Amino acid sequence: MPEQIRDRRRALLELHVHLEGSLSPELLRALAERHGQPGVPAACLTPDGSRYLPVAGFAQFLERYKAVVSVLRTPRDYHEAALGLGAALAGQGVIYAEVTVGYGVMHRLGVAVEPVQRALHEAAAQVAQQQGVRMLWQADAVRQWGVDAAWKALEAALRCGPGLGVVAFGVGGDETALPAGDFAPLLAAAAREGFGTTLHAGETGGPESVREAVLAGAQRIGHATAAGGAPEVLALMAGAGVFAELCPGSNVATGAVAGFEEHPLRAFLAAGVPCCLNTDDPALFGLCLRREYGRAREVLGLLEIEERRMQQQALTACFAPTGIRAEIETLLSTGS
Repeated sequence: MPEQIRDRRRALLELHVHLEGSLSPELLRALAERHGQPGVPAACLTPDGSRYLPVAGFAQFLERYKAVVSVLRTPRDYHEAALGLGAALAGQGVIYAEVTVGYGVMHRLGVAVEPVQRALHEAAAQVAQQQGVRMLWQADAVRQWGVDAAWKALEAALRCGPGLGVVAFGVGGDETALPAGDFAPLLAAAAREGFGTTLHAGETGGPESVREAVLAGAQRIGHATAAGGAPEVLALMAGAGVFAELCPGSNVATGAVAGFEEHPLRAFLAAGVPCCLNTDDPALFGLCLRREYGRAREVLGLLEIEERRMQQQALTACFAPTGIRAEIETLLSTGS
C-alpha cells in the first residue's frame, strides 16, 4: 500500500469527482494529438500547456468541459484517464472514490459505452492493486438533453452493472434546464435495480432546486450549495437523510460562491445534513481533496472531529457493496 495512505488519520473518501474533469494537462495534450484536435489544448490550457485556464462563470465552464470531453474517444483513452485519476487520488490520501462517467455524453458522441466501461473496470482493478485506491463508477446523464436521453444512459448503465463496477446513476448538467421532478421516475427505476441515485442541484439554481431534488428521490445531491441559505431546505435534507456532496473549490471556480469563505459548509454542519468535501473537476480547477479540507480548516473553521465525522458519513452514504464497504471501514477505523 502506498506510503501516502498508510496514515489512517489522513484517509479520505471522494464521492463527487468527474472522470472527464480529472484529465491532466499532459493527458489532454496527448489525447488531442492522438485524435488530431490541436485546437483543444490551445483553447483550454495556458500557453505553456502546464495548467488549465480559469473559467469566467458556469457557462464558460460548460464549454470548457465539452472541449475536454471531445478528446475522449476510445476505451484506451478512458483507461488512461482512469489510471491518471487513480494515481492522483492516491497522492491525496484518498482510499475510496465513486467516479462519475458521462454516459449521456458518450451516447451523444457516438462512443460505445460498454467497451469503455470494461476498460474503466480493468483500470480500477489496476489502481486498487498498485495504488491501494478503490474506484467504483457512477453513470451520468445530462439534464439539458432531456429525459429520453437520460433513459438511454440508464439502460446502458444497467447493461454494465455492478459486474463492471457501476454502482450508481445520476443526472448532472444544467440544473435550470428541466425540473428535477421530470427525472423522478428515472431515479426510481435506477433505485429498484439496486443503483444509488444522485442529482446535481443548488450549484447554479436556488434552494428550490435542491428541494425538488430531494422530492425527486435523490439519495445524494451534488453541490447543494444554495440550500445553505435556506434553513427549511437544510431541515428537509437532514430529515430525509439526503447526503450533500459539497464542492467548495469548484463553486469558487465557477462563481457559484464569491470566495471560499462564502461557502455554506458550516450551515450544513449546524443543520445536521450529512456531507463531505469533494473536488468535482479537480484537474480543470487545480484542486486537491487534501487541500480542500485544509482550506476548510483555515477559512471555515472545520474541526478535526468534524472532518472525521464527514468521512464516516461519506462511508454511510457511499454506494459500495458490502465487502468493499467493510474494507473502507477498517481503513478509516485503524489507528483512530
